[in-house]
Amino acid sequence: FESEAAREAFLERNSRPQFRMSVEGFNPYRPEDEIRRELVNHFESCGEVFRVIVPTDPIVDRRAFVILFGHDAEEKALQLNGSDIGDWNALVKSAPMDQEDEYLMAQRYKKSLVDALVNDKKFKFGIAVWGYDTSLPEDEVESVLRRHFSSCGGITHVYIYGKRANIYFSEEHEETSALGLHRSEVSGFRITTRRLATARRNHSLAPGQSSRRIGYTRPAIMIEFAPEIGRKVKAFKKIKRIVKKKVMASRRMKEATTKEKFMPSSRMKEATKERVTAFLSPIILSPKD
Repeated sequence: FESEAAREAFLERNSRPQFRMSVEGFNPYRPEDEIRRELVNHFESCGEVFRVIVPTDPIVDRRAFVILFGHDAEEKALQLNGSDIGDWNALVKSAPMDQEDEYLMAQRYKKSLVDALVNDKKFKFGIAVWGYDTSLPEDEVESVLRRHFSSCGGITHVYIYGKRANIYFSEEHEETSALGLHRSEVSGFRITTRRLATARRNHSLAPGQSSRRIGYTRPAIMIEFAPEIGRKVKAFKKIKRIVKKKVMASRRMKEATTKEKFMPSSRMKEATKERVTAFLSPIILSPKD
């Protein structure tokens, strides 16, 4: 340390409680320094903002972390949950490191789902279509569009949502052929076609590279399948929690059994009686008046 005062300041700061808060709700595709500055300004009233960590790959993780020093910092930060930060509301949660293993496991599972999706060959080539008759039910729209583009080649997937449809093909030349039907008529309606943003056109990011890079467009399949991925990750986390509880219960039972092995016989009988009483107590009926 340069001076005694610097040493004391260091010791004083590190003697204070440190809290790790997660924040969601912001647009993760904004510049990192802009997000970081916004979060520092918003949380500085809670305590000393030691560090702000902004997500580098919003497709996998949209959380930012704010590391705070201060005795009441966590409580004050949680009070900011739902607060307005410009054009978005902050979702603030406590994020202690001992819960990070479960989160990271879920994120690895999510990444495996995302990787499988972006590497699926049936989503390599595709077009977006507008201008069809939106008064028809979705299944009829899909049937009409499949017939219209069937001459282009093998259609691998069709996704209809509102006024737009995404149509995927097996080969690039089939996609090119489908784009050639731009301004053609479908049941009396003139349609518009355009190439889709696919994983093939958005090469994988290098480790640590931000998806906010210029020229990067989120693949259309990530938008389409985001709800399904969310449901699968939620179910995965639920299963992991159940397994963890069972493992902990089994561990406690083994510890109790081990203790009983070294327990005097009189104490063992007493402990057994206590467990039996505890087990039966919920079903013992009270005598009627």
